[in-house]
Amino acid sequence: MAEEFEEEEEEEEEEEETEEEAEERYRGEFAEHFDNETTKIGAIQEVFQEHQVPLFEIDAVRKANIVRYMIRKKVMPLYESRQSAFERVYPISESVAFRLLHSGYNQFSRFGRRCPVKCAEGECVSPNIFKRSFPAAYRNYVYFLSSAEARNNFIRNPLKYLNQQTPKPMNPIRLSIIGPPKSGKTTLAKRFEDELGIVRISIGEAVRTLLREQPKTRLMRSIHEVLVTGDTLPDKLSLSALEVFLMDVRCQVLGFVLDGYPASKDQLEYLTNKNLIPIKVFELQAPANELLERGMRDRMSQSRVLPIHDSSHILMARVNSWVAAIAPVRECYRVQHMNWAPFDATKSKWWLWENIVEVARDGLRRIQQYLERIADGNAASVADLCVTKPELHSRLSPFGHYCPVSLSHGELVDCASQPDLKFAAEFRGRYYRMAGQKELDEFLCHPERYVPPDAPNQLPALLPKRISGSEAKTKHPNGSEIQGYCSVTYIDGKKRYEYIVSGDPDLAVEYDNRLFIFASEEKLDKFMRFPERYCNVQLPHKLPPKKDPLDISQLPLLGFLEQSVATALTKAFTAVGCFKPKYPFLTPTRSSLTYLAYYLKAYNPKCSEFVRKKYRQKLSRFEEQCSLIRFLGDSMTVNFKEKTSPEFNVKMDNFLALKENVPTMNWLS
Repeated sequence: MAEEFEEEEEEEEEEEETEEEAEERYRGEFAEHFDNETTKIGAIQEVFQEHQVPLFEIDAVRKANIVRYMIRKKVMPLYESRQSAFERVYPISESVAFRLLHSGYNQFSRFGRRCPVKCAEGECVSPNIFKRSFPAAYRNYVYFLSSAEARNNFIRNPLKYLNQQTPKPMNPIRLSIIGPPKSGKTTLAKRFEDELGIVRISIGEAVRTLLREQPKTRLMRSIHEVLVTGDTLPDKLSLSALEVFLMDVRCQVLGFVLDGYPASKDQLEYLTNKNLIPIKVFELQAPANELLERGMRDRMSQSRVLPIHDSSHILMARVNSWVAAIAPVRECYRVQHMNWAPFDATKSKWWLWENIVEVARDGLRRIQQYLERIADGNAASVADLCVTKPELHSRLSPFGHYCPVSLSHGELVDCASQPDLKFAAEFRGRYYRMAGQKELDEFLCHPERYVPPDAPNQLPALLPKRISGSEAKTKHPNGSEIQGYCSVTYIDGKKRYEYIVSGDPDLAVEYDNRLFIFASEEKLDKFMRFPERYCNVQLPHKLPPKKDPLDISQLPLLGFLEQSVATALTKAFTAVGCFKPKYPFLTPTRSSLTYLAYYLKAYNPKCSEFVRKKYRQKLSRFEEQCSLIRFLGDSMTVNFKEKTSPEFNVKMDNFLALKENVPTMNWLS
């Protein structure tokens, strides 16, 4: 049996793995797995790099929402530019770009020297061809970008910027900067010249340039003869020199900025006669003390080499001369051409440049939009286009100053009182005025609906006209319609008895040779809009009694006081109760009565301003002397000793001096 059933060999017991050994084993496995995965990722990265697939590294240790945000931030630009995923744009230098163009290997794009990124953003100013550009080659064309950031945007998604319409030819920009001496005109004009590439023009620069480039002409010889004698150049010769300088090709194509011009009425008339109306006239305004301080800093500047006649007296004389001469120029551009834009010259250079260049761009953008819409046969806004009043009246529509959009709804809105042409539009060579922005937008979208022959309503032959009270008495001595009552109030009140209200004679309107007066400006404006609705009114037989004016002198004593001095006395007694006056060496009753008298004289509306001002000073002095008691009582101790405080000693002397000085009505401060 023992031989048949052999004893099983005892299996050797395996030793249990310790915690340190398990940790070491797992570390090794993880390290091996990490190395394998890193090797695979490295191989995948090499393949992606060969195919120019972008790679991003993101720190996954951070929170999940942060990792999600970073992934979205990296991927969104690729998602937005997915249409250009297989497009390749190559950044090149300017020299390489011009060599490619000269050799014929590449051509100018349809944008020319303009930046496609800026055009997509609505840029309407011609690029500065003398400023560094950032070209890029795409397919068979060379594109000139305005900045490195713009080129990077174009490289990421070129089709986004090439799917826009071909930009229209740009108009030259014409600006003028005026202001007193030392206001910063030249600095700002040079900034325009450097940033936008337009020509900076001043009378001195124009004359010097022409003397250097055209010394043999008759005009330059005449100017040279005057300058040699040391006399001031006459306006006739300086304006002729400016006219010749403006013939420069750069002025005609790119535009110009006038530095300190026009500065007189003659110069203004010259520009107007030559049809050289600036898009915007910027006036730099600064107080005299600021100008004197800038002049002093310039005189103390280390960069100054030659002596210049710019002392404080000479500078103030120049400022005063400029102030006297600029008034008609400012009035013309502000009222007639409506292109005047004042700016505070005490602001920083950065603030001035950012705001002024934005206004200039906005003006040029309006002109560009106007020309494009007119060329397409659409209606265009004429706001800020320097349309003068004579031109407006010569090309006014058959509706005159009335809004055609409001007229189509049966409402008469007279726009003649509007100070500018903010809500005016041009269509088919005629100017139309609108009541507001909503009406202007409707007219620009569908102008044919509101002009003949498709206009639903025509301007009526009878129009209401507002007249003054004196003119109403002269033209209509028999009085107004409906016995002087307000027809608008009566109709809007559903013809009830309590809405029969008398009108104000100064709020008069003439319509169909009849006179109507109204209770308020709102009622008058409503009648001007709907005259047919309120002109034919019949009053009931029973009318409210007429309110005859009653002279207050005929009232009883209490009524007379209530209607005349009650309000003034109430305010005076309230002031006495709030202040609680106590004058030194006077009883409280006498002090209160004196304060009351001064208060009534100081705020009497029937007295002249001089008398009121004099008694306000007396009242203020009286209050100061009443406060001496409170100050001395708070400052003085039980054991009085002479104070070392100068303020205490002065007020104590003032207090003792009032013992023999009792205030009266003739008491002067």
